Amino acid sequence: MRSRDVRKCVLTKAVVLLGTVCGVASAAPLSFSEEAVARGINFTIGFNFQQYGAGMLMSDLDNDGDLDIVVSGGSTGSFGIYENDGSGNFTNRSFTAGFIYMSMSSGMAAADYDNDGDIDIFLSGWYTNSRLYRNNGDFTFTDVAVSAGIVDPNTPNMGASWGDINQDGHLDLYVSVRTGHNAHPGSNAMYINNGDGTFTNQAVALNVDAEGDPTLLSAFFDFDRDGDDDLYLGTDKGSGGFWKNRLYRNDGGSFTEVTTQTNSAAYIDCMGIAVGDLNYDGYYDMYLTNIQQGNKLFMYDPIAGEYSDATAAAGVGSYEIGWGTFFADFDNDTFLDTYVCNHQGPLPGADGANRLYRGADMADWPMVDEAASAGVGTTAPVYCVAEGDIDGDGDIDMLVGNNGGRVHLYINNSADAASNNWVRFNVVGNQGELNQHAIGACVDIVHDGIPQVRQVRAGTNYKTSSEMTLHFGLGQSEFVDTLSVIYPGNTIRNLTNAPANETWTLWPQNRLGDPNGNGRIDYFELYTAIISRTGPGNPITPGLEIFDMDGDFDLDNDDLVLMDLRIRTPGVKGFSAGP
Repeated sequence: MRSRDVRKCVLTKAVVLLGTVCGVASAAPLSFSEEAVARGINFTIGFNFQQYGAGMLMSDLDNDGDLDIVVSGGSTGSFGIYENDGSGNFTNRSFTAGFIYMSMSSGMAAADYDNDGDIDIFLSGWYTNSRLYRNNGDFTFTDVAVSAGIVDPNTPNMGASWGDINQDGHLDLYVSVRTGHNAHPGSNAMYINNGDGTFTNQAVALNVDAEGDPTLLSAFFDFDRDGDDDLYLGTDKGSGGFWKNRLYRNDGGSFTEVTTQTNSAAYIDCMGIAVGDLNYDGYYDMYLTNIQQGNKLFMYDPIAGEYSDATAAAGVGSYEIGWGTFFADFDNDTFLDTYVCNHQGPLPGADGANRLYRGADMADWPMVDEAASAGVGTTAPVYCVAEGDIDGDGDIDMLVGNNGGRVHLYINNSADAASNNWVRFNVVGNQGELNQHAIGACVDIVHDGIPQVRQVRAGTNYKTSSEMTLHFGLGQSEFVDTLSVIYPGNTIRNLTNAPANETWTLWPQNRLGDPNGNGRIDYFELYTAIISRTGPGNPITPGLEIFDMDGDFDLDNDDLVLMDLRIRTPGVKGFSAGP
C-alpha cells in the first residue's frame, strides 16, 4: 500500500509562492483559431436535444503517434471518422471504418478493452442498442457488443467510462443511465470484463447502480490516492434537493459509498465533471457543471478527507446551463485552466456562451473568463468537448460540439503556450499484455519546487474521450527534477531529470532493456544500447527511454552494467525503484 511518505515532497513543496513560479512573465491573452474545415473535419452535428448531445473522441486509433477523431450524432445517424496524417490534418475515413448508422447515439468512450494493443470504442445508445466497436488494427472496426454481453435495448444510456476496478488488467466499463426518463426504470451498469471478450453487469452486486438516481456521467479517478480507481457519479435533477452526486471508494475491487463523509454530494443538475489538482497538493479537485444556479468547484483536503466548495472564491459559477468541462494547461504556465460547454438558459442575462477560465494562483482568484477574447466562446448549444495536442506542437487543442452546426476544431495559438515549456508522457502498463495503456496510473512530477499530478483515464468527459498522453505545462522550467509513476496497485517507478519540450515514453521496470518484449535482455539489445549511448548527463532522445535502466534520462555505463546484469541473471526482472 502506498504511504503518504511517498508523496511527502509533493505535499511539502506545495507551499511555495506559486504567483512567482519559475519566473513566469505577465500572461499574454489565450488565442485559438477555428480550423475544422481547413484541416479536413467537415461534419455537421444533428439536433441532439433529446439525448442531450452525442459523443466524440480524440484518440490514436492507428498507433501512429497522433490523434484521430470520431464524431457521432449526424442528422441522419452518421459518424465522422477522421485519420490524422501527423501534422494535424485529416483524411475522411467515415465510409470505410465500418461504423453503421446509429439513429440515436449517445456517449462515447475509448480504451483497449481486449488488450490487443489498439484502441476500441464504446458507443452508448439512447433507446437503442449500444455498440462496442473492436479495432481491427487497420482503421476498420467491428461491432461486437452482442457477443460481448452488452445488450441494452430501449434504455436511455448516457456517458460511459473505463477503469480497471479489480486490477486484473482487464478494463471494466461503467455506463450511466438517465433513470426515470419517460418513467424508464433501468439503472446504471457496471460491466466487469471477464478477460475473454465478454462482460458481466455487476452494478447491483457492487452497489454502484446509484439506486435509481438519474445519472448522466461517471468519472473514474483515484480521489484518495491509495492506488485504485474510485467512482464519482454526476446526477441529473439534483437541484430539487432529493437526488445527489455520489462518490464510491474502491476497496480492493468492492465499493463503499462515501458521499456523505467526503462532503461530495452536490445537489445539482450535474452534466460535467472535470478532474485535476488545482492547488498542487497531489490530490484531485473537481469542477461540476450545473444549470443556472451555478457550477461547483470542489477542492479536496487530504487531511480532512473531504471536499469543500470554493466556487465563489474562484469565480467559476458560470450561471449558464453547463455540460462538458475539463481542466487543461492551455498556456503551459503550470496553472490548470477550465473550459466549460454551455447551452443557453431561460433566466435573464443568459447568452449560452462557453467559458474558458484562465488558471491562476489561488491568491489571485477569482479566475477570469477569456473565452470570448480567445476565440472559443461560441454561443451555440454545445454539449460535448474533447481535448489533446492535435498537431504535435506541445499545446492543447479542442474539439467542440455545435448542435445543429459544424463541429469546431480549435487550434491553440497562445503565445504563452509557445514561450513556456512543457513535457508529455505516454505511460506503458506494467502488466505485460494487460492494460498496456496503464489506465489508472498516476504520474507525480516536481520541477523547480512545483509539484503536479495527472492520471491516465479513459472516458474523461461528458460523453467523450480525450487523449491518454499526460500533458504538463512547466512554465520556464527546463527539466522535471523528479517524477514518480504510480501504477494501479501502487507499484512505483521513480525517475529524474526529464528534459522539457519532449514527449517521453515511461516504461515499467520489468520492460527496461527489452525492446522486443520477450521477457529477457539479449546481447543484440545490449549492443543497440551501446551504440546509442549518450554519456553521463547528456539527455537521451525519445525512443531510447527503454534503455534508461536507472531512470535519469541519459544512457551511460550505469545503464549498460544493469543491462549486462540482466543478461547474466535473466531471472532478475527489475531493480529497486528507490525509496
